Amino acid sequence: MKKITLLFLSTLFVLGCASNPLRNINTDKFSFKGTDVYYDGKLMATMANIEVAYDDGKIVREVTYRLVSDEFNEQVFGLIKYFRLRHPSYEIEVDIPYKGL
Repeated sequence: MKKITLLFLSTLFVLGCASNPLRNINTDKFSFKGTDVYYDGKLMATMANIEVAYDDGKIVREVTYRLVSDEFNEQVFGLIKYFRLRHPSYEIEVDIPYKGL
């Protein structure tokens, strides 16, 4: 019984320590107007489409946003976090303008 309890507590500890890549991302400058996303008052991204799929036994909803300019490339993770905080049941994808590799 001690081993099971120790295994359970260890599992909880490991899961609790799992890193969230969006944890330190700030979303203070983001806002919605309709379906558009603004960053610091400037239009950043427009909704491109919504997809609904049956994936692995469940219904999945995904929204795709398209950045209006490559000037916002650095704020992509903030956009993802901002959207997920407001719409946690949706997956989000962001189309980024190609700048070259």
